[in-house]
Amino acid sequence: MIIRWRKQQDFFIVRLYQDLVGDWVLSESWGNSLHQDNAFNHTVYHCYHEARHRLREIGREKKLLGFKKTVAKEQQIELDFG
Repeated sequence: MIIRWRKQQDFFIVRLYQDLVGDWVLSESWGNSLHQDNAFNHTVYHCYHEARHRLREIGREKKLLGFKKTVAKEQQIELDFG
């Protein structure tokens, strides 16, 4: 799952995915599209519900700060390792 927020040139992107050992990873990326001062953070959750709870908190925080969700079509690529 990928969710993007924008406020003028500022952006905040969250990715939620399950890693190969079954943990849930919440990756946060933020910065300004006009400058090179971007940053990121990765947090590992052992439970999907904990990760979703944090994602909801982030959404509320961004809304209070004036960020708007942007809609971008996400395409999942299925890989067959078998």
